[in-house]
Amino acid sequence: MNRPDELPVRRRGPVLLAAAGLTAIFTVALFGAVGALRGPEPVPAQARAPALPETTAPALQQALPVLPATPPPVRLSVVTVRLLKDQTLAQALFGLNLGAAEVKKVVGALTNVFPFRHARPGDQLRLERIEGEQAVRRFTYRQSAADEWIVQTSPDGALQGYKRQVELHTELARVAVTIQSSLYESIEKSGEDPSLAVDAADVLAWDVDFYQDVRAGDSMKILVQKVFADGKFLRYGEVLAAEYAGSAVGRKRLFRYTDPTGQISYFDDAGNSARRGFLKSPLKYAHVVSRFGNRLHPILGYMKAHQGIDYAAPTGTPVWAVGDASVEQAGWNGGCGKSVTLRHRNGLETVYCHLSLVSVHAGARVSQKQVIGAVGATGMATGPHLHFGVKQAGHYVNPLSLKVPRDAPVAPQLRADFLEKTAPLKQQLDAAGPAVL
Repeated sequence: MNRPDELPVRRRGPVLLAAAGLTAIFTVALFGAVGALRGPEPVPAQARAPALPETTAPALQQALPVLPATPPPVRLSVVTVRLLKDQTLAQALFGLNLGAAEVKKVVGALTNVFPFRHARPGDQLRLERIEGEQAVRRFTYRQSAADEWIVQTSPDGALQGYKRQVELHTELARVAVTIQSSLYESIEKSGEDPSLAVDAADVLAWDVDFYQDVRAGDSMKILVQKVFADGKFLRYGEVLAAEYAGSAVGRKRLFRYTDPTGQISYFDDAGNSARRGFLKSPLKYAHVVSRFGNRLHPILGYMKAHQGIDYAAPTGTPVWAVGDASVEQAGWNGGCGKSVTLRHRNGLETVYCHLSLVSVHAGARVSQKQVIGAVGATGMATGPHLHFGVKQAGHYVNPLSLKVPRDAPVAPQLRADFLEKTAPLKQQLDAAGPAVL
């Protein structure tokens, strides 16, 4: 009889097999853990990659590109000034702390490129140099948007000068204003440059005296070319047509006509010439402050005949000859101060007094609208103005009462050409909306 703790033989076999299996699994797991702790088995020598020779690492370093160090940013020193009165370009460059050698290079680069005699006060000078260096990197001389000269370093290291090329284009514009105070202010309020008032007054100078004929409520229309440089307004071109409608002078219309020979002048609708032997005044724009006749003299303090007309204008305002003439006198003339006297072919003489500058000399020939001097306050004058007198047969006459005939009208053989060329101008002057030709 078997004891309780003994199992039958046939049941002990499976139990022993199960125990042996567990032991094997435990052993494998144990060796695996030990292997993980020891690290991977060494690779056999024959299976390893061949070792790199000692010279390989430096060779690889030489093969890799070497990045250059980033240079410090270039800092420019830029100075902009204006040319002063009576200052030469060289003097202005010395004033910018340029050495004599650099000044000579800049002036030399502009020789035969820049018209030095046309340099004028107010021109802009711009100098560019690398900060800390004295050499010129770039120099710019600018008179306007269309007149700019550049000096810069060429590939060979020398300074080279040239005039910058500017794209110009012209548009036609119609300007219409109603005058409230003066033509100048009315043009300015319309959004146009007030210099257009001077151009328009120049065209109508034979028919309208803008010093005494202007009244509030008068109107004016101008057909004018506008010149643009690089898309920006530069200046006005030719006035192709102008119309003034005023209570004192009526309606005046003039058109610019170029005949087949190239002669240019202004004519009214009927072909009558705008040009007369005399202009109505010797200034483009001013106003009368003292008329012809007896008056209380502002300096002497008693009544005295005023043998002319006084026009108020700022010192330096250009004074032009009212007609073609020869210069009889030019220079100092007692109480008249600096003055010019002109003798005209029709026997009349004109006198221009109190000038700050005389631009002609005795014996010279002058043409109508030629500048002969500038307004001033020399001689017996209390302030800047122009005294204008006219002599006829040796006696002073009222300049405002002169009746001067017009020049010849359009020749009969040119009338058809005149009408054809001025017809579109008439349409544009009277049309509404933008002017297009």
